[in-house]
Amino acid sequence: MNRRITILLMVTAMMIGGLSACALYRFGAPYTRAVNLVVPVKEIAPYSVVTPDMVRVRAFPEAMLQAQVYRSVDEVIGNLTTTTLVPEQLIYVHQLAAPQQLRLTGDDEFEVVSFPIKPEQAVGAQLRNGQRVNVYLPTSQANAIGSELVVSDVRTASDGYVIVTVAAPSDVVRDIIQSGVNGRDSLWLTLAPTQSNAMAQR
Repeated sequence: MNRRITILLMVTAMMIGGLSACALYRFGAPYTRAVNLVVPVKEIAPYSVVTPDMVRVRAFPEAMLQAQVYRSVDEVIGNLTTTTLVPEQLIYVHQLAAPQQLRLTGDDEFEVVSFPIKPEQAVGAQLRNGQRVNVYLPTSQANAIGSELVVSDVRTASDGYVIVTVAAPSDVVRDIIQSGVNGRDSLWLTLAPTQSNAMAQR
């Protein structure tokens, strides 16, 4: 009887050991297998464009793939940081953004400016993001002070004015700001002609 009990105990122990080994492999593998993920090699300040010399890949447990992190250096190059990045720490998706998302324009040479304007002087407040507008200052000159400016944002202020955001060259931005100093209601916006129509008129 004692021998049978001993054999039974040995078999039971082997089964438990086997099941434990399987469970350890199944649930522990993500913590033992390694994957390469992107980390900064130095501290990166907010609003910096990520360049190849700023980042590298480093081995982490496979379980880290469950987080929203960058896996490839190519994914982060050219993006802007939205917060300070610490050396050797994972870079999470929310910590980077495409330049046009933060700057509201894809042109690095343009400035972005917002200004209030009466709805009736802004195409009846029918402006939409992505449209191109001409900006006029009739009180001082006949020609547009800004041509084919891309609208980045349009929203209505509490006083009924429309707040229009555009990307423009520095000299145009200065004229727009100065117009507000001289008279808040001096600007007019028009939808710029489409390129095909403009070419046909020439």
